[in-house]
Amino acid sequence: METPQHAVGEAEPTGYRAGVTTMKKQLRARAGRALAKTSPAAAQKVEKNLTLRQQLGVSRRRIARLEARVSELESEMQETRRLNYRLAELTDVVQELLIPIAARDEDKVREHLERYSASL
Repeated sequence: METPQHAVGEAEPTGYRAGVTTMKKQLRARAGRALAKTSPAAAQKVEKNLTLRQQLGVSRRRIARLEARVSELESEMQETRRLNYRLAELTDVVQELLIPIAARDEDKVREHLERYSASL
């Protein structure tokens, strides 16, 4: 029978607490062996419980990593939106400039360039 691990994020005890922790582990191990001899079904359930607790700790750490990654991706997505918006603005300016240039309207070209410069 396995002994339970420390809670997720909990530091390994030192000093007096280390002795208490060691004693608890020894008592749990003995109780587990006694339980296995007297009631194998109950011992299996305790073992399954410990396994599930360990899997829960792993799952919690994985969820925390995934949440951090989602946050990072949201930031990157916001930056991409900002850049796409800026690109759309530049495309509009270029389009506004090309039409008057094609029509040889110098006054409109100057007006659009001044408006664009002012927006920066």
